[in-house]
Amino acid sequence: MAKRPTRDDVARLAGVSAATVSYVINDGPRPVSEETRARVLDAVEQLGYRPHAIARSLKTGRTRTVGLLIPTLLSPGFAYLINEVEDCLADHDYALVLASSHEDGDRESRVLDVMLSQSIAGLLYTPSFPGLRDQVLRLISDGVPVVFVDRHIPGVPADTVMTDNVKAGRQATEHLIQQGCRHIVCVSFSHEASAAVDRVEGYRQAMRQHGLPVDEKMILVIPDPAGETGMSALFEYSDTCGLPDGIMCNNQTHTIGVLKALRARGVRVGDQVAVIGGFFVSPWDTLIEPPLPLVNQDMQCMARKAVEFLMQRLGGDDSPPRVVLLDPELIVMS
Repeated sequence: MAKRPTRDDVARLAGVSAATVSYVINDGPRPVSEETRARVLDAVEQLGYRPHAIARSLKTGRTRTVGLLIPTLLSPGFAYLINEVEDCLADHDYALVLASSHEDGDRESRVLDVMLSQSIAGLLYTPSFPGLRDQVLRLISDGVPVVFVDRHIPGVPADTVMTDNVKAGRQATEHLIQQGCRHIVCVSFSHEASAAVDRVEGYRQAMRQHGLPVDEKMILVIPDPAGETGMSALFEYSDTCGLPDGIMCNNQTHTIGVLKALRARGVRVGDQVAVIGGFFVSPWDTLIEPPLPLVNQDMQCMARKAVEFLMQRLGGDDSPPRVVLLDPELIVMS
């Protein structure tokens, strides 16, 4: 097996000291002439030398890795987000460390501690619990830039890229109202996650604007990332309050749970109950019969913008935190 080239090998080939090689690779701390820099970089190329990430992290306190902490790996939307984040980070020569919280506060707290112990350079974070605010503030105070993706924690001064979720919830509910629905149930996934809270607020706004009553029983909050318990929750509601004529689902997995529940009861979607799903349109959504109207959020654009912000912070940008709200898109398939 060929021996991995070292910094000393580069120094010998370039005719410089090992310290000079380090100055070129790390862009400092001492200046190096352009001629010497060119010789070192040519030797690096010839030998295929790659700096040892662990050794570099011992010196700098940070690795060229970025953490991505999301609520679940089961959602197709988050799968597209992960893929885009990884591609964008690779363009900047950063690797990805991925973890999911399963919408569990204790687990999320432990993952944050592990991320910090791994000396990540920065964190892309979709939080589930605002109660972790102090822990995230400690992470930032330790020099780890944080960018919120899809959700945020109020009171944490960090860049944020997410969909305008109040608008998304209002848009979805108004579509059902325009279809003639008056008894509309909102199926959500969390009492605390900002995206869920905002989408429910959008639902409330639309109902009030059209003079429709909002009974708290009509808001089914199902804290299950897989959405499986959505079936029993919808059964219980229907048995007590009657079958709604419209259902607004706040995420993909709960949309699937609702469709399964209606099918199990022999309810015809589109004829007896109108359903609108969200919040990401995947290629297989076109296979659902009858086609569902969907609210889409651009997860790939969200990922690209979040990585852009993080790279700026890692490059020394200390401007005030920025918030980008992406417009949701109502898609009605025929």
